[in-house]
Amino acid sequence: MGKSNSFVFVSILLMTMAGCMSSSNNGCGEGYEEMYGGYEYGFNSTSVDAQNSLQVKVEIVKGGGGWWLEESETYQESQTLWADITVKFSDGTTEEISFKRSNWNNFGDGGSGSSWNKILTFNSPDGFCDSGCEEVQFSGSFEYGIMYYDGTCYSSPWVDID
Repeated sequence: MGKSNSFVFVSILLMTMAGCMSSSNNGCGEGYEEMYGGYEYGFNSTSVDAQNSLQVKVEIVKGGGGWWLEESETYQESQTLWADITVKFSDGTTEEISFKRSNWNNFGDGGSGSSWNKILTFNSPDGFCDSGCEEVQFSGSFEYGIMYYDGTCYSSPWVDID
């Protein structure tokens, strides 16, 4: 590749990346909507009840829903979104909980709990937070991108549990 071709390639690459790296009030820059679809989530609620059970509700705040969280024979759908939460305990240790985690009651608000239209709920078994649950982070990814936290350029920030 000649010097002029290399210069053109690098220039195009930098211009393309500029939209993703520049900061603005609208997501992560000009290229944000185009590259990631502008999908954003927020925490509807995070709480620990009297039985030390953790409940985390994640809400779509921008972009469309209708993602399948697991295979559904009933609706003849394949999984299109991989979602999990990570919980940080008082002693600093963490534990990742996938959507399909056994002994947890995790469900979306569509397709008999198999899809996520607006609210995605994670419910732990009793006693999960016996040693203290401090923070939680959410991770949502699909074939063509990831979800970002409510108006930020962060996909999985730590958020305090109420």
